[in-house]
Amino acid sequence: MSQVNSTKQQYADQTTKGGVLGIVTYLFMKWNVDPAFVAMSLPLIAAGLSWASTQIGDKELASFFGIDGNGDGKPVKVAGKSVAKKAPAKKK
Repeated sequence: MSQVNSTKQQYADQTTKGGVLGIVTYLFMKWNVDPAFVAMSLPLIAAGLSWASTQIGDKELASFFGIDGNGDGKPVKVAGKSVAKKAPAKKK
């Protein structure tokens, strides 16, 4: 999978999550929910969406759309810099 497709999937994923948060905020305001409750609940809803996306899509990226189309169920490999493991601390 190319870098472009992975980037587009991330844009779509983040847009979807932002849209859900926007709809929830709109509904809370329409239903005259206390603004303090709305402010406290949005981070919890965002955390719930992130958790749900790790259950559905790529576990490392927290993306709903993170599984590639091969049908093997393996997460998408994101092109870019590889993360090197840190060397163990030296004892003095």
